Amino acid sequence: MTTELPLLAYVYHPRSFGTLAIVAAAEGRCRILWVIDSSDEEVASMARLLRRFGTCVDVAGLGLDATAEVVAHFEPRHLLALADDCLIFASQLAQRLSLRFTSPEVAYRFTDKHAQREALARGGLAVPRHWVILPKSIGVFDEIDREARFPAILKPRRGEASRDTLLVDSKEVLHALWESEGFSRSNRAFVLEEYIPDAEEPLGGEGFAGYVSVESIVQHSQIRHLAINGRMPPAFPFRETGFFIPAALDHQLALDVLRVAEGAARSLEVSLGCLHTEIKLTPQGPVVIEVNGRIGGGVPEMLAAATGVDFLGLAFDVALGVDIDMDVPIPTPKRLAYLFYVQSPETMSRVSAVEGLADLRALDGVDEVVLNRGPGAEVSWRFGNHGHVFSVLGTARDHDELRRLNTLISQLVRIEGS
Repeated sequence: MTTELPLLAYVYHPRSFGTLAIVAAAEGRCRILWVIDSSDEEVASMARLLRRFGTCVDVAGLGLDATAEVVAHFEPRHLLALADDCLIFASQLAQRLSLRFTSPEVAYRFTDKHAQREALARGGLAVPRHWVILPKSIGVFDEIDREARFPAILKPRRGEASRDTLLVDSKEVLHALWESEGFSRSNRAFVLEEYIPDAEEPLGGEGFAGYVSVESIVQHSQIRHLAINGRMPPAFPFRETGFFIPAALDHQLALDVLRVAEGAARSLEVSLGCLHTEIKLTPQGPVVIEVNGRIGGGVPEMLAAATGVDFLGLAFDVALGVDIDMDVPIPTPKRLAYLFYVQSPETMSRVSAVEGLADLRALDGVDEVVLNRGPGAEVSWRFGNHGHVFSVLGTARDHDELRRLNTLISQLVRIEGS
């Protein structure tokens, strides 16, 4: 007699991971109950596809209690969400259904930059000084003018992918920016934080960015690190341009980075789930930029190519309560894996042509080229990472070959626009 697979409620968001990747990770592990909100046009457009791979529960317009009642009717035994925008909702839903998931308190620390900085500081980690700026802040600019050291970074209090994140050189620039760019009229809270200093030497590797991310899973409050993910230098102002596993760190610096990542998880009181912890390499040692309570974009593909580890599968295992061997060290990479995000020039507002992608696809080591913003598409630095024009996924023999490939991309592909 065949045992029916357990039912897992998956809180869906189209900007986390592709539907087919989620389905592949769930295969043989569980059945999926898609929890969707069709008031989001992106979600509504995917509903037909989702129904091919499980039951859909549309909770558009429902409050939490009503949502919990509807979802409870299907009797899911597990729950998973892998997008920042879904974490608080998913944690509150799990609490009402008595399902295992990140607590609402921890989900809040993941998604609120001020709360996260406060928790990291309580845990004894180095954090930059920061100020919350509300749409109608009274007095906060007086405090900033007196106390803040510039340059500083202005970013949404809740946001992802470097959207609307900008370097501010002085208090005068901050005041002008707050009005001219319409931040004060956006009805969102922002955080101004002092810039985390760069190391004098290229600690992230020659030609690479001075920050990395640590990719981890947590189960029963135990932490297992899967990779340290390196970065290419960002495009203006902080748009990601490339990731690669493994990062180009020496052994001691790698150990220091992992120690700080573990300290961050402890400070936020994370007991289960997946972590993507961004860390700046500074003259005083590694400093946490941000801790995300989900898998980083592109990480499953890179990790699988570099080490054979199925990160999405592990995320499902943790959600399903399958015990993971947490004593396994970071896997030894078989090959370097990369993902490039090629961004538009900072002054461009609309793409008219992207030429040379076919030549790029023909290169050794290039597995996939995906056009994200084609002719006619709007682009802006304010879109952050999600506004990239195209992406390139593949593998390389080593970091030198990765540098050469990065140069080739700029030579082969031309983005035109106005």
